[in-house]
Amino acid sequence: MLEKTGFLQLNVTMGRAAKRTRITAKKEAPSQITIRQIFPVKDGKTYPAFLVQGWKENDRWQRKQFKSRGDAERFAALKRVEMENQGRKLQMTLTPLTEDQTQQATRAFDALGETYTLDEVVDFFLRNHRPPEFEITVLEGIKEYLEDKQRDGLRARTIRGTKGVLTSFAHHNDDPKVHKVTRPMVESYLRALRAADRVSPAKRKSWNTHRNEISQFFSWAMKDDLSTSRPWCFTNPVDGIRIFSARQIAEQRPAKATTPPEQLCRMFSTLMRFHSGKMVKFFALSYFAGIRPEGELEKLAERENELINLKTRKIFVPAAISKTKSDRQITISENLLAWLNAYRSFPIIPVNFKMLQWKIRTHFALKRDETRHSFISYFVALNRSVGDAALQAGNSESMVRQHYLNLHTQEEGKEFFSISPDLKARRASII
Repeated sequence: MLEKTGFLQLNVTMGRAAKRTRITAKKEAPSQITIRQIFPVKDGKTYPAFLVQGWKENDRWQRKQFKSRGDAERFAALKRVEMENQGRKLQMTLTPLTEDQTQQATRAFDALGETYTLDEVVDFFLRNHRPPEFEITVLEGIKEYLEDKQRDGLRARTIRGTKGVLTSFAHHNDDPKVHKVTRPMVESYLRALRAADRVSPAKRKSWNTHRNEISQFFSWAMKDDLSTSRPWCFTNPVDGIRIFSARQIAEQRPAKATTPPEQLCRMFSTLMRFHSGKMVKFFALSYFAGIRPEGELEKLAERENELINLKTRKIFVPAAISKTKSDRQITISENLLAWLNAYRSFPIIPVNFKMLQWKIRTHFALKRDETRHSFISYFVALNRSVGDAALQAGNSESMVRQHYLNLHTQEEGKEFFSISPDLKARRASII
């Protein structure tokens, strides 16, 4: 039998009075939320329940009924905390999250506000930043990358340069996984680049070159390809890293190195006596035809009889050999014809070529591309034709006009293209 009196409730069990239980909040409690046991009747049957009441919503008193006291107490506790937090709504939820994980989620929602949902943010992150299922180190990736470039027909010299840059980058960062490379890692490598003296910072052109090589590798690594299990990463860490403009690079560019006719005459006199003239043909084509020594001339040497026609006085440089991947023809000058006829029996690339070339370049302190710069600048000086020089050199007219115009006089141009062999005296002379 149940008897209700005021705010006290008496439970009678087996003829003995149960201990009285307070159903109202204590006077010092921050709110007046209470829990009361009731026995509602449904379909003629009486069921025990617990009623939580004592809070307002929209100026109306509210109450909520629960089947168990535990659910009622949890709800009441939550409501009391909600009222203490001045309207900050909380929910009592069973969750597998730890307390730390729950706090992280709360901070995430606070940071997002109403702009994005947590689902949207997580979806974006997983699509753009999640580690790929297939992981590979940078050095391992470089091997695949270079093999792909080789199949595309990239020049051996270009591949060597690319390999050097990427390998240095990998070693600088202890060969990380491709998808773990970050922008600060790339910037650290670029800022560590040094000039030839190993002390001064590298030139801006070097910065751009290394930056572009690394960027192209990661762009390739992001592409879908089943044969190499790509993509290996989903973002390019080079994005956003500065790149210097052409004007900024030009500010650090040294003057084009060219060889004066008198010095070149002495040089060819030495070449005629050096190892019986083995290197004469190579340097004659480099200086008086402007063919790029590395890459172009080495490949052209393999097809010399096909591509160098002394009768028509034309040298054909096909796209497969040309650095610019476009055909060009070079007219053989009178003095070059004399050199090629005089040393017709010699190959362009003799045995021990690299060692012999190094000795000559070191002895005469030749700068990189000095042979080609000399040809273009003296050709423009002699013929006064930027367009013809561009066609024969394989450059654009704007490039020739910007870098090679008015470097030498027409008289110097005549002297340069008059340097010919004197076989009896075994020396070169300006005819």
